[in-house]
Amino acid sequence: MDWITNVEGLAEWIRSWGILGVIGSIVLNIAISVAGVLPSIFLSGANAIVYGLVGGFFVSLTGEVLGATVAFLVYRYGLQKSKGLQKLEKFSWIHKINESSRIRKGLAIALLRMNPLIPSGVINLGAALTSISFADFLLATLVGKIPSMVFETFVGHDLVYLSENKSRLIISLLAGSLVFLLFWKREKSRSS
Repeated sequence: MDWITNVEGLAEWIRSWGILGVIGSIVLNIAISVAGVLPSIFLSGANAIVYGLVGGFFVSLTGEVLGATVAFLVYRYGLQKSKGLQKLEKFSWIHKINESSRIRKGLAIALLRMNPLIPSGVINLGAALTSISFADFLLATLVGKIPSMVFETFVGHDLVYLSENKSRLIISLLAGSLVFLLFWKREKSRSS
């Protein structure tokens, strides 16, 4: 239960900033996204504690979308500068994605974003390696992040306030598990 204490501590830190806590939370979310490997569920839970479920959702969604945008641009620019993008374009999966339509690229990003168990950094880097346009990436990220952020906000909040929200937490976890199983089953059938 150490991480619950961490979420509460993070919530207190955000609260201590007053109105600037919104900006601090968004900047922290951007840093998490650029790092690419840190989970944001703790920050989403802290935002829900400080700003309520609806306010926390919007603060977290803003931070996630801005973070994904910054990460995408940093990765793409960094790869172009280092000529790494040209070297990686020979991989068949990148070539296959680049040949698909704008709608398919955007849909793929949105669907990957809906699964809260896939790290955002992996999606940001993968998208940066493809030819998806910035506008399409941004729109797909926004659309795909909404369900994921609802999940993270509720779960992060309800784990801290477990005694008050057991039923909702169970429903959220079951819904998240169902999404994960649907993705897993779909990928398994594609591989077969």
